[in-house]
Amino acid sequence: MTRGTPESSTAPDTTTDPSQTAPAAAEAAAEVNDKLDPAFMRMAGVLLLALLMALLDETIVNVGVKTLSSEFGSPLATVQWVTAGYLLAVAVATPFAGWAVDRFGGRTMWLAAVSLFVLGSVLSGFAWSIESLIAFRVLQGLGGGMIVPVVQSVLATTAGPARVAKAMALISLPLTLGPILGPVLGGVLVDAVSWRWMFLINLPIGLIALLLALRTLPADQHAGRPEERLDVLGLALLSPGFAALVYGFTTAAHSGDASSPKVLVAFVAGVLLLVGYAVHALRTSVTPLIDLRMFGKRGFTMAVITMFFVGAVANALLLLTPLYYQQSRDFGALHAGLLLIPSGVLGAAGAITSGKTANKVTARLTSTVGMLVTALGALAFSQIGSDTNTALLSVALGLTGYGIGLTAPGTMAFMYKAVGEASAPRATSALFIFNQIGGALGIAAIAITLQERLGTSDGHPAGAYGGSYWVIIAFSVIAVLAALALPGSFRAEAPPKQPTEDTGALPRSTPA
Repeated sequence: MTRGTPESSTAPDTTTDPSQTAPAAAEAAAEVNDKLDPAFMRMAGVLLLALLMALLDETIVNVGVKTLSSEFGSPLATVQWVTAGYLLAVAVATPFAGWAVDRFGGRTMWLAAVSLFVLGSVLSGFAWSIESLIAFRVLQGLGGGMIVPVVQSVLATTAGPARVAKAMALISLPLTLGPILGPVLGGVLVDAVSWRWMFLINLPIGLIALLLALRTLPADQHAGRPEERLDVLGLALLSPGFAALVYGFTTAAHSGDASSPKVLVAFVAGVLLLVGYAVHALRTSVTPLIDLRMFGKRGFTMAVITMFFVGAVANALLLLTPLYYQQSRDFGALHAGLLLIPSGVLGAAGAITSGKTANKVTARLTSTVGMLVTALGALAFSQIGSDTNTALLSVALGLTGYGIGLTAPGTMAFMYKAVGEASAPRATSALFIFNQIGGALGIAAIAITLQERLGTSDGHPAGAYGGSYWVIIAFSVIAVLAALALPGSFRAEAPPKQPTEDTGALPRSTPA
């Protein structure tokens, strides 16, 4: 596969046989120049600034729920929709992003998504009621839901096959740090300034990113592809189906009851809509939002399954660990948030390690080792008590972060190589959708398991928390099995030609 002749989503799988000799792979890797040049790093820095901003907002409100409840005189069940509404909007917008990048170009869609996100942030900061805040958070989520897949797609296609793993390592830094730093930043802003600054903080950050982007991001090679028709029926089936599943998992997590009528109706509706989408996608003459034929490639399918359970593990850890510190150890919200930092720091270290070794070892190896390390860290937490040394717990939490950081970049890079550049935007949407559903599953599974264990535990709740970590261990083991099923390494390829000085254009995918 070369940059000039990208594969279509239906092309034969280009993974080498697992029996490919190590010397051949080493020789190929040695010939590859996978360095990220300064121009690429400047572009990536601007893109990732907006990505970090969007990821912070997925969790920044968590520590301000009680404050919002008091400010607006609303019950906690209503205030929860400030977060849930954002996540549902993300679910609705994500399937649209892949088509939009193909139709309008990555630069155009990045500018549009960030502008919409900043607008929603400012309006949220000036909300006058809980209803208006929820509505503005939905607007913010529509922008945020496009930022992640657009950034991933632009960086992957610009980097090319030889450098895509290092590009994914860069993306993994905000993906790892954002959700962890969100509660910490939110706690500081609520305590030191006002809850409104949880949202208004995005205005200066967003404006800086937009101004830098106008100078740094090269223009798309084409103004767009007018012939790239939107699959309207597919969007009408896929977005609500995805949102219904997220809503079902979110409701189950809040209620602790997966068998309630609301949850069951959401799950049934979600499954029926997604089945309807599958039938439609295989028969439509329009390019589908997610081409299900991509799942005929083992590399793509196993990468998506791996990232599904990585999402489940990461989100379950982010829910369960702060709750343990707060409810079992009596730590404050900010203290509990600060204790999560080792996970973020070592997660970034794991991502850097994955990027540096991308052309030397297989994604199968890094992903398998990464999730085994994550399972080991979770195993340590399964033995916690009411007075377990926090330094030891920080080490264990650091292991979970390092393992996830080691897993994600190589797995995502492998997926892009499996489908080819032409399918990268829509493959990104598919990956992000499954990662988000996995995250919602992880949160629901932990919330329900913890509630059941707390209801049957005798004495101190620490035992209930420790037992709940076995759910995370189980998810990690499934991710290990999926990683082991990844095909052998791709043969390393020469890097793409850089944008010429006179055009400076971003590469564009060709029709699949």
